[in-house]
Amino acid sequence: MRQLPLPAKLVISVFLIAVGIGYFSALVQLHMQHSGRNGEPMPTPWDVIEKFSGLKPHDGQVAKSKIEGIVSGPKDGAFDKNNMAPAFFGKSGKVYEKDCTTRGQDKVDAEREGERQTLIAWINADPDERKTAYEKDDFKIPDTLSGRPITEEFADKATGTAKIKSIIEERCVRCHGGDKKPDLDEYPKLLPLISVPKVEILENKYLGDKWVRTNRQLSVEGLTQSTHAHLLSFSVLFALTGLTFAFTSYPAFVRCILGPIVLLATVADIACWWLARLDEIGPVFALAIMGTGATAGLGLAAQIILSLFNMYGIRGKIVLWLLFAAAIAGFGLLASKVILPALREEESAAKKAIEAANKKEPAKADDGEAKKDNPANGGDKKAQDEGDKKKDKDAGVEEGEKKKDKKEDVKPEGEKATKAEAEGEKKDKKADVKPEGEKKATKAEAEGEKKDKKAGVKQIDKPIPLSKDD
Repeated sequence: MRQLPLPAKLVISVFLIAVGIGYFSALVQLHMQHSGRNGEPMPTPWDVIEKFSGLKPHDGQVAKSKIEGIVSGPKDGAFDKNNMAPAFFGKSGKVYEKDCTTRGQDKVDAEREGERQTLIAWINADPDERKTAYEKDDFKIPDTLSGRPITEEFADKATGTAKIKSIIEERCVRCHGGDKKPDLDEYPKLLPLISVPKVEILENKYLGDKWVRTNRQLSVEGLTQSTHAHLLSFSVLFALTGLTFAFTSYPAFVRCILGPIVLLATVADIACWWLARLDEIGPVFALAIMGTGATAGLGLAAQIILSLFNMYGIRGKIVLWLLFAAAIAGFGLLASKVILPALREEESAAKKAIEAANKKEPAKADDGEAKKDNPANGGDKKAQDEGDKKKDKDAGVEEGEKKKDKKEDVKPEGEKATKAEAEGEKKDKKADVKPEGEKKATKAEAEGEKKDKKAGVKQIDKPIPLSKDD
C-alpha cells in the first residue's frame, strides 16, 4: 500500500474515511429505529429481543392496540412510526400555528388533547358501538371526559358527542390514505390497528421469566427490504475495506483474520435477524445480533485505522493524527451541543409519558367508583337512598335535641322568681325528716295532745257552773 502513488493513496484514504462516517451515521439510525427512545444511546438487549423476536418481559400492564400505543406518546417527541402524537399538535399543519397565535397555545393544546383522549376512548369502546359511531360520525363522549375541552369543529356540546370519523380523517387519513401505508380511510382497514391484541404470557426455557408478544416486531416485508439493502450494499463496501487491509504489510495471519471478518460478521448478523423469529430459541439469536453487530463495527474501525496508518510514512502519520484529533474535537462538540441534549430530551419525554400513564390509572379507578355510587350512571340507587334516609334521620334527631335544649333554656319569669323558694322548701322538707327513734318517742305526745284538744272542745260545749247551788 505504501508503494502506491500519492493520488491513489488519497482516493483510498478519503474512501475509508467516508465509509467510517457513513457507518457512524448508521449507528444514529440504529438508535432511532431500534432503541427504546428513553435516553439510552444504543438499544438494550430487551429492545433487540422486542424488535426481532417480538417479545418483551411481562410488566403486568394492560395491552394496547397499535394506534392507541403510537398516539399516546409525548406530543413534543420525535414524529415517527413509533410516535404519532405530534399529528394532533405541532405536526397537524399550519392551522395549528395560526390557532396558537390567535387563541393561545395552551388553549389549543388542551383542545387537541381532548381530541386525542376521545380517540383513545373510542378505540376502547364496545366493538359494535365503536363501528356504529364511526359510520355515523357520532361518538358519545364518556363521562370520564365530560367537561374536557375539544376542538369545536369535532364536538357537539348539545348532545355530548364527537365526530370521531372526522377526527381520524383530519389527524390520520391526511397522511395515511391512498399510497401511504398503512391506509386508514376505511373502518375494515382500521380494525386490525384498533383491536387490542390478546395477551399471551409465555415462558422461555432459555431466558426464563414471563414474556408477552409485542407489536414492535419487524414485519417480514420490512425485514426482507432491510436484508436486501444490507447484503448488497455492505458486501461491496466491506469487501473494498477488507481488500484494502489485505494489501497492507501486517502479518499474514492478522490480514487473514481481520480482512474477511467484517463480511462474515455482517452475514451472520443478517442470518440472526431471521433466526430470531423462531419460537423458544429465537430470543437467543436476537441477543447474538448484538455480538455480530459489535464484531462488524469494531472490525471495520480496525480495518480503516490500520489501513490508513500503513499507507503513509512519518509525515503522513502526523497528518492522520491531526485529522483524528480534529475529528475527536468535532465529535465532542457535536455530542455536547446535539447528541447529549437530544438524549436528555428523550429521557425527559419518556419519564413524562410514564408519569402520565400512572396518573391515568388511578383517575380511571376513581371515575369507576363515582359511576358505581351515582344513580345517574346506573349505580346502586338503593344504597344511596338508604344513605340519604340515614342522613335525614340523623339530621332530625339532631334538630329535635336542639329544640329540646332550647325549650329547657326558655322558662317563665315566675318560675325563675320562685326558683330560690323551691330550693328552700326542699331544704325544709329534708330538715323535717327525723330519725326513726325520735318519730316513735313523739308519737304518744302527739296522741295525748289530740285527746286534750278533744276534751277541751267538750268542756266548752257544757254550761260553766257559777256556784255549787247551780
